[in-house]
Amino acid sequence: MEKEYYKNLAEKYFAGDITEAEISELAGWIRNNVQLSDWWEEEFEKSDTDTPLALRDKMFARIKAEVLKEQPAMKRTLDKTLVPAWAKWAAMICIPICIAFFTYNILSISNADKNRSPFMVKANKGDKATVVLPDGTDVILNSASQLSYLSDFGRNERRVHLEGEGYFKVAHDARRTFIVQVGELEVKVMGTVFNVCAYSNDQDVTVVLLEGKVGVYTPSTSATLSPGEKINYNKSTRKLSTEKVYPDDYVSWTKGNLYFQNESLENIMKALSRVYDVTIRIDSPKISEERFTGTIPGGGIQNALNIIMLTSPFRYEVEDSVIILKEK
Repeated sequence: MEKEYYKNLAEKYFAGDITEAEISELAGWIRNNVQLSDWWEEEFEKSDTDTPLALRDKMFARIKAEVLKEQPAMKRTLDKTLVPAWAKWAAMICIPICIAFFTYNILSISNADKNRSPFMVKANKGDKATVVLPDGTDVILNSASQLSYLSDFGRNERRVHLEGEGYFKVAHDARRTFIVQVGELEVKVMGTVFNVCAYSNDQDVTVVLLEGKVGVYTPSTSATLSPGEKINYNKSTRKLSTEKVYPDDYVSWTKGNLYFQNESLENIMKALSRVYDVTIRIDSPKISEERFTGTIPGGGIQNALNIIMLTSPFRYEVEDSVIILKEK
């Protein structure tokens, strides 16, 4: 931790056991930290000591000249027998002050970290969840999805972390960007309507825009979406691709339907497993590679499988609560 490191340097300074490089480092940090400099001066002046006021002021002036201004006069021997009397008095006064200051700030950092612990909303398998964020943004989470954000959400930016799929209707705020963080990918908007699908076991992250405009950013590339466009981000190649789509299809899940565009049966079965909280196993690699396009209305897992079977060459059996897909 940075402040604990400088606390150790301050103790070494007053003990006379510090190198010139460390003096320079400590001086630079204190000089650039106005709050620390003012606090230190105030505490030093009111510290409890029997030292005469005139001598105490003289000592502090010397310390301030050396540490805060980093004058050439800083150079001194590390031989403790040669440390001047004023430095010993200074150590008696300043070491407790430094320890108190740094301890206070270290604890403050710790408490700040606790105060910034995230709020979390989850939708379990077979369920959906709706949440209204502090800024008024509406979010619907699909099955097996999770949304989290820190307690200081909206102070400087509006950032949420998504695992799974979420439909966002972002409250407009021109001053604070809204950011959906999905691993290394960020979706940035001011106010708009869009869908993000980013399940950990899927190869692609997709963003579909219904209204407004969004920017999608990765460490290596970026793209801007207009309404009716979809971005695919491949996690392996780290490449973005854009295509025109009918966006309402991609948010039909919010109304209980499922839409698939030329999707493999392997990925479709993953989606059905999440939505209906069932275990599905495919018994043949050939079946996994089959493709399906269409909308499946709500009605249960059996209804969904029967609809897909109309165009795909498989049958299914149930063994010990596991659905097994087999070739016809």
